[in-house]
Amino acid sequence: MREETYHKLMNIFTESTEGLTTVAVAEKIGLSRSVTSLYLNQLLQDGEIIQTGNKPVYWQKAGVYEGVDVFSQFIGSQGSMQQEIEKCKAAILYPPLGLPVLLHGNSGVGKSFLARLIYDYLKERQVASAKNFFVLNCADYANNPELLSSMLFGHRKGAFTGANEERKGLLAQANGGVLFLDEVHRLSHENQEKLFQFMDTGKFRPVGEDEMTESANVRLLFATTEIPENVLLPTFYRRISVVIELLSFHQRPIYERAALLRHLFWRETKRIGRAIKVSHVVFNELIEKEFSGNIGSLVNEVQMYCANALRKQEKEIIIGDITDELIEICQENNELYVQQEYQQKIVTKLETLLANEQNLLALREKIQQLDQAYLLDNWQMMNHVLPAEIYRVVQHNNKQMLDNEALTSEALQSVVRIVHLVSEYGKIPNVIPLYQLLKQQYPRTTLLCGYLTEGISNELKAITQSLLAVMLLEQVSEEIRYQALLVAHGNATASSIQGVANKLCGEYVFDAINMPLTSSVHDVIHQVKLWLSERDTSEGVIMLVDMGSLTQLYKSLKPQILGELLVVNNLTTSYALEIGQQLVVNYPFYEIAKITEKEFKTEVQYFEGFAVEKNILISSLSGRDVSKKIRAICDKYFYTDIKKIVLNFNDLMNTLNRAQEEENYLKETSLIVTTTYLDKETEVPNLNLLDVVDEDAEEHLNHVLKNLMHPNNIPNFIQESIHFFSKEGLSEKLEFLNPDVIIRQVEDVTEKSEKRFDLKLSAKMKFNLTMHLALMIERTILGGADYPLPEKIETLKIAKKPFYQNMKSILYTLEKFYRIEISDWELYVLYEILTS
Repeated sequence: MREETYHKLMNIFTESTEGLTTVAVAEKIGLSRSVTSLYLNQLLQDGEIIQTGNKPVYWQKAGVYEGVDVFSQFIGSQGSMQQEIEKCKAAILYPPLGLPVLLHGNSGVGKSFLARLIYDYLKERQVASAKNFFVLNCADYANNPELLSSMLFGHRKGAFTGANEERKGLLAQANGGVLFLDEVHRLSHENQEKLFQFMDTGKFRPVGEDEMTESANVRLLFATTEIPENVLLPTFYRRISVVIELLSFHQRPIYERAALLRHLFWRETKRIGRAIKVSHVVFNELIEKEFSGNIGSLVNEVQMYCANALRKQEKEIIIGDITDELIEICQENNELYVQQEYQQKIVTKLETLLANEQNLLALREKIQQLDQAYLLDNWQMMNHVLPAEIYRVVQHNNKQMLDNEALTSEALQSVVRIVHLVSEYGKIPNVIPLYQLLKQQYPRTTLLCGYLTEGISNELKAITQSLLAVMLLEQVSEEIRYQALLVAHGNATASSIQGVANKLCGEYVFDAINMPLTSSVHDVIHQVKLWLSERDTSEGVIMLVDMGSLTQLYKSLKPQILGELLVVNNLTTSYALEIGQQLVVNYPFYEIAKITEKEFKTEVQYFEGFAVEKNILISSLSGRDVSKKIRAICDKYFYTDIKKIVLNFNDLMNTLNRAQEEENYLKETSLIVTTTYLDKETEVPNLNLLDVVDEDAEEHLNHVLKNLMHPNNIPNFIQESIHFFSKEGLSEKLEFLNPDVIIRQVEDVTEKSEKRFDLKLSAKMKFNLTMHLALMIERTILGGADYPLPEKIETLKIAKKPFYQNMKSILYTLEKFYRIEISDWELYVLYEILTS
């Protein structure tokens, strides 16, 4: 290697605070990968750099890398055992000689291994009094307490028969070091008393010594399989400051059990000098099995599997059915010790993202970047049992529910790579805040992912569901407003119809409940109630069932359903498909019910949402999102026993038309809240929320809201509504448009509209129009819904001027600026606002 190349390479490593891959170094120095690899191996041999990791290998300047914590060898040190390991560290480093530590757990859980790691940790930290390590298993001498006492404290010549010479005990030999007493409960009470005296004073008497005492500085570790309070003298137990609890194998999280098992197979590859292939079936059986001897018994079972496979096969060592999916474990790829610091770096980045990123679409992009940068090219799923099982479970559920495995395939591969990383590191990030945000903003996507991840182990389900929901954002329609459920007797009757209907509808529309053939109506009601408890039913619920009294179903479910309910007492694929297609194109609930009652040759009952409980209706011309935010304000101040029902504005018009035709249709409706004035006459009081900016608003609202909210709440309701309609409130409602820019643009549109149509708009109307226009632009950019028009838009006029042509002209600049085309439906809504 030329001196110039040497200095360039060393400068690259000096400037880098993190490890670099061979490819990264090659790019920085401008050489081919093969030549760079040759130079790097030469530097490695010379001790100039160090190598960490495996697929990819990372290179770092020698002396920069501090090595991983020795406790990382204890699988679970970053997971289920993290708190216990931290307790260990604190106890053993406490001056001057640490605190006595008792390791408690069943046989075979790793107490002796942990004791050795404690000693290694002390040596690594270069702590005083850690120069040697002695072990005594008290069970070996339990039947001879005098001999055990001699082993521990030593003896004088002639102290007992056979004591022909003086002997140092382990306390004296361990002076300046660590003494580990395993099975400490097998110490006699007398020996426990002598030991706690040593713990108090640092002094002891050898057996046969009556006058002189000896001193020793010893760090004490104990272990027991028994409940300490039941087997140790209280005086002795009180002097043990810290008890470390070790979990049995079957109590460990599944990802830790998988890591332990993989490590044990890797040890056997080193022993026999050959790679081992293990079927996923055998691997899963071993991690699910409860071993009486815990890891010790698991070691024996692994060795027997390997011994049998080695005896039968000469070329390849395969454990399990050769036709199953196989995991290959090579001598070189023990991932237990690989990349601890890099894993930590990636997991820390992921935790920061999940905790701080509130924009879910931005979060999806950043997670994709993290996956592509660190995981995508360095990992094979089939060589890892847990990720492969997660992938299989989700795709199986997808096949049943949607029959659209392509929808989840790519997203799921990214998810399982990340889940594998965090589970292998042993620390699962907290996803509860993310899950709550997903439920709020993308409820259908979140629910779907909940179904798709059913069957995944509890430890990994939450993170898999949440990450999968993030990766599927905007792939699942959130526009389907009503909850739809199929219920049938039989092991797969409902779910098979669900799969066909969802596939042919091209969307996640239906959920399904399969009921045993012996189920009663009460059993069905119980299951449906559980299903309803996880859903927003304020829009309405549609059920297709194959059993029972519809009236009984309704009366039992009514308390949990906030909106309307349609029940069809016949479940067929054709019925499900017809209703599913109506849901996808956003038919109003009443239209679906009317078509169903007319065309389906079966019993159908339509239970009105409005006539059931006291309610208020909320609707805004500016869109459903605005209506939902108004409902959130109403929820704070209206009495809790009043239902708040959100309707699209055209649905509200249909409802008012129906109320004119059917007496008492809105008999339980106390108020209609809108952001515009209603043309249709109705006996129900209505409130244009923009009236809150009027000077006499409080007096007016005291009259309108009487019996709907406490009088003390009215001023707060007015104040929050004013904020909602203010520019500041508008800024909060916009998801990505720059508020300052869009507000200036739409104010210009408002001004031009006034001049073009000879209008003189009130301040309140101008503000309403400004808010509506801004949200309309953003809605159009995001692909807002389009609806049929009630009349020909080309014939509409304002002040005898053609509305359509003039408004298109006014909006031309905005359309070009944002590269959009505003729909005729949105133009019609503008016409309604300007003429209201």
